[in-house]
Amino acid sequence: MTCPVAGPVSHSRDWHAARSGGREHQGNDVFGALGTPLVAIEAGTIDKQSNVDTGLGGITIWLRGDSGTRYYYAHNQRNAAAVGQRVVAGDVIAYLGKTGNARTTSPHVHFEVHPGGGSAVDPYPLIAQLCTSA
Repeated sequence: MTCPVAGPVSHSRDWHAARSGGREHQGNDVFGALGTPLVAIEAGTIDKQSNVDTGLGGITIWLRGDSGTRYYYAHNQRNAAAVGQRVVAGDVIAYLGKTGNARTTSPHVHFEVHPGGGSAVDPYPLIAQLCTSA
């Protein structure tokens, strides 16, 4: 496994932080330089994406890892992989951006982890283990 951002990053533990409309944050934000490559955290297949900057997540991509875990990357500048594409850990799948409801924030990826394709779990322990701070 590898950090989902290929470069120096900063991150904080913001799982379940309050969001507009009574929502809770279902992932962790990992900050870096605009355009930094976002990479596959593990080998798997791209199984969903949006290339249109709309909604909360803006430009998004989903990776279904060989482990069965699904990973969601949101606020991307642009995607670099296609639905159905097979990737290995470290392959570039998108670029860090500020799309969706992140237009007025620092560039970051909203990153979610869904074991077995189910509900999101706190990704912070994984991010803290895999990602080197700036």
